[in-house]
Amino acid sequence: MKQLENCSRAIPMKNRFHLALLLHMALIRVFLAVGTAHAAERPVDLQDPMQVISAYLRATYARDFAEAYRYVSNEDRKIRDLNRYVRERGAYSGFTLEAGKKLSEGVEITTLRQTESSRQLQVSIKYRMPNPKKLSPLLLNWDPFRLNSLSPPDRKQLLDTLEKRRKEGSLEMSEGVETFELVKEGAEWRLFLNWAAGVKISTALDLTKTADLDVRLSKNEFVVQPGDTFEILLRIKNKTDQVLVARIGHIVAPQHIADYLDFVQCGFLLPITLQPGKEQEYSGTYMLRGSLPEGIRQLALTYDFKILK
Repeated sequence: MKQLENCSRAIPMKNRFHLALLLHMALIRVFLAVGTAHAAERPVDLQDPMQVISAYLRATYARDFAEAYRYVSNEDRKIRDLNRYVRERGAYSGFTLEAGKKLSEGVEITTLRQTESSRQLQVSIKYRMPNPKKLSPLLLNWDPFRLNSLSPPDRKQLLDTLEKRRKEGSLEMSEGVETFELVKEGAEWRLFLNWAAGVKISTALDLTKTADLDVRLSKNEFVVQPGDTFEILLRIKNKTDQVLVARIGHIVAPQHIADYLDFVQCGFLLPITLQPGKEQEYSGTYMLRGSLPEGIRQLALTYDFKILK
């Protein structure tokens, strides 16, 4: 105690006042910083369905799928666990995720219609969000390697640019309407995505360009989960007495999701040679990508036949 008193006497009154003022200002800055961080990380009120929808949309926009999984119903989680969901969806990490989160702050939603029954809720919303494709040049074409390799000053400059554009309202936006199903689990709301229903894939034949072939499909319909593979068999008979070379086209509808259906192994991707009067069997194995957008419940695969010679 003696030493503290002596030390206090050694500091002039004017300097002590200045030191106290500096300490007070420093404490204010600390409290403000903590308050800001707390506000930014304010937990989502799971009893408020609109907060659940908003948090889910922002998380999926930023490709923060570990966060998005928090808002998915327990019924859906029985179909796809967290590790599979994050792996299949292609989550961002590092600074790429940070940039995605910064942009997701610009996501806006407006309730259009809300229908509640028992412990279920259907909500239709209109959304506005920064268009990732239009912003691609600014974000190095969303190349994770390049983004995650940026230096700290370059990262700060990019985030500052995104924040400035958001505040100015100069970010190029995309708009749309979407409907969500929510279920109540205890006192909290979760999104019911109906993963158990899978995706129905119908198959069909288009033989309008040739009457020389007799073609049969092994199945006319498949129900698969995103990330799963399935096999199709084609039995093709050349009805003529000549050797025919045929091309088999693959038409996926709707067209905007065609890239989510991959050929794993296809025995009829190239033109095939058909012997006269004989039936031959060809197989194709496909995979429906796990990154298929939510809400896609069906697609159609049509085989188009054309005789080349």
